Amino acid sequence: MSKQNTGTRAGVEIRMAAVLGMDTETRIALESLERLAAQGAVAIPGIFMPDAGVAAKLRQWGVIEDATEQDFRRVKTVALPYGGVSGRDRRRWKEEGWRIVDTRSTHVRRAQVTLGLLKLEGAQTLVIGRHDDPETMALAADYPGTIILEDTTDIARLHYAPAFGAVCQTTLSPRRVAWLSQQLRMRYRDARLSFLDTLSPGMATRERSLESLCDWCDGVLVAGDPGESSVEALLETVRRCGKTAADEGDMHALHGCRRIAVAAGAFVLPERVAELAGKLTR
Repeated sequence: MSKQNTGTRAGVEIRMAAVLGMDTETRIALESLERLAAQGAVAIPGIFMPDAGVAAKLRQWGVIEDATEQDFRRVKTVALPYGGVSGRDRRRWKEEGWRIVDTRSTHVRRAQVTLGLLKLEGAQTLVIGRHDDPETMALAADYPGTIILEDTTDIARLHYAPAFGAVCQTTLSPRRVAWLSQQLRMRYRDARLSFLDTLSPGMATRERSLESLCDWCDGVLVAGDPGESSVEALLETVRRCGKTAADEGDMHALHGCRRIAVAAGAFVLPERVAELAGKLTR
C-alpha cells in the first residue's frame, strides 16, 4: 500500500507513510486464498498471515486456520501459510493425497531451498530470526541442528564451525539483520560464512519510508498486531531515530505529540490503517 496524506486535529498534524501495509505479493496471496475459498472449503495448517484483520477475513470466507490433519478431511483444499511449513510435512501431505496449494511467500520458498543447499554443503545452518516466530520455526524445522539467532546472546553461545550457512526471516528489520550478520562474521573470522539475505524487499521500502517521516514527526503509530515481527521492526526504526513509538495497544504513548506519522506492518489491510488514522484525527 503506497500512500501519503495529511490530516489534522486540534493542533496535531497526521501524516501517512508513503509505503505501508501489504505489498503486492502479500495482497495477491490473500486474493488467491479468497478465490480458493469461493471454490470450496479451505484449511490452513497454521496461521495464514499473523494479523487479526486477515484472520477476520478468512473467517468470513469460511477458511479453517490452524487446521489439524483431521480438519483436512472436511475440506477441498489445503493451502500453505504465507510464512511456510516444514518441507517434511508438505511432502507427506502430498503423498497422502491431499490437494495442496502453495501460497507461501516467494522469499520464504527461497530461504527454505537455500538452507537445504547450505546443509548439503556441510555448513552449520543458521536462521537469523525470532525464536517464537512460526516462519523462523518452519525454516529451521527440516534441518536438525539448525540454530536460530535472535540477538548477540545467541551468537555468543554459538560453537565454532568451519562453515556457517545462514538465511533470515523475511519480516525483520533490515538493519537488525545486517548488524547480526556482521556480529557473526566478527565472532568467527576464521570460519566461512555463506549468508543469503532473504528479507522481503517490502521491509526495506517500509523502513526507508518511515525514516524519511521521522525527520518530520515527533511520534509514530505503527498499525498491526502488537508483537508481530514486522510491526516490531518498524518500532525499532522509530526508536533508533529517537522518536516516540507506539503500536495499537499503546496509543496513549503519543499523548503530547504534535506531529504524528502512521506506518503499518507487512500484513495490515488498508481499511485497518484508515480506521486508525481516523481515530487520530478525531
